[in-house]
Amino acid sequence: MNYASKILAYLGEGNRFSQVLLVAGAPPVEKAGTEFKIIINAVFTADDIRDTLAFFASNVRRSGSADLGNHGVFAFGMAKLGRFKVHYLTQRGSVFVSIQRMTDDIPELKNLLAQSEQMLLVEAAVNQAGGGIVIFTSSAAEALSRLIYSTLDRINKTQSKVIYVLEQNLSYLLRHRNSVSIQVEVGTDVVSLSEGIQNGLFLAPDLVYVRDPKSSEEYAGLQCLAEAGALVLISLTSISEQHLVNDLKGRLRDDFQTLSRRIQKIIKVSVAPSGMLSVKDASGILLESAQ
Repeated sequence: MNYASKILAYLGEGNRFSQVLLVAGAPPVEKAGTEFKIIINAVFTADDIRDTLAFFASNVRRSGSADLGNHGVFAFGMAKLGRFKVHYLTQRGSVFVSIQRMTDDIPELKNLLAQSEQMLLVEAAVNQAGGGIVIFTSSAAEALSRLIYSTLDRINKTQSKVIYVLEQNLSYLLRHRNSVSIQVEVGTDVVSLSEGIQNGLFLAPDLVYVRDPKSSEEYAGLQCLAEAGALVLISLTSISEQHLVNDLKGRLRDDFQTLSRRIQKIIKVSVAPSGMLSVKDASGILLESAQ
């Protein structure tokens, strides 16, 4: 049975981040912090989940292949309900599904950081004059998204810039405020990250945010944006700063030194047990890597 309409109606209430989990042999639950709340009093079968996932996928406006495969992630919008992100993977022959409601209710930067003075480090990094690259790194991808979107939202509300966001499945929705916000979704609006980066060169944005670039072609395009005067923010999930640098060296090889000269700052993001974030300047790793 397809339960998609009931799930979307529940997720579409209000303007909040919400996540619903579907697993065979259990009712669907909303995850809120460490608590679970049953949202439909029905035990889902594997067929229920497959039918529901198929409905979600039928609403995707794709620029690439329509084949879902055994795992993946996609996003779609529904009129009057909002925009949703779906993660799915196969386990023991059935499908596990996570549905998240995306929101423009972005947390304020001052409410995320454990120490208010750390805002100065973030603001100094994203408000420097001229083009360049700032890398944000953490072992927690969700923490990176929260911090960067809170930073982008603050700029969006207080400054007049052209902000260009390029992600495979957007994390939050940026509304036009004092700035003009352009959000492009890889796999929906463009086929590849490289294509989105190349399109950005024609926009002449003031600020660019890209999540998880990997290829030398992608990094070359980002360096062109930086050389053209844009401040490029990159988020990379990594277990440590040294692991980050080693990974970049392995991917870029001869181009790493060129990239390192464009990097203005590396900021490490950590998550406390309380859920609050902390940041530190980890740029010294670039000097060590050059020795």
